[in-house]
Amino acid sequence: MGIIALIALLVFWMVAVRLWVVDGPKTPLTFITLWILGLLIFPRLGWVGPAFIFYEAGLAVILLVIEQYKSATR
Repeated sequence: MGIIALIALLVFWMVAVRLWVVDGPKTPLTFITLWILGLLIFPRLGWVGPAFIFYEAGLAVILLVIEQYKSATR
């Protein structure tokens, strides 16, 4: 589970930074805020480990789709 969590973390942050540089801070800041909220709320709900990794991977996939869309429309 550790390598999957690391990949999800790296993909999320790499895409967020790349999208920030290319398109500005609005969309990445929204997703970074969602990531931080998940990091704070999931443990309080008792959802640790795989639930947060799944959430983080979902955010990364959505960011990738947004980044691909924005790069295709330029």
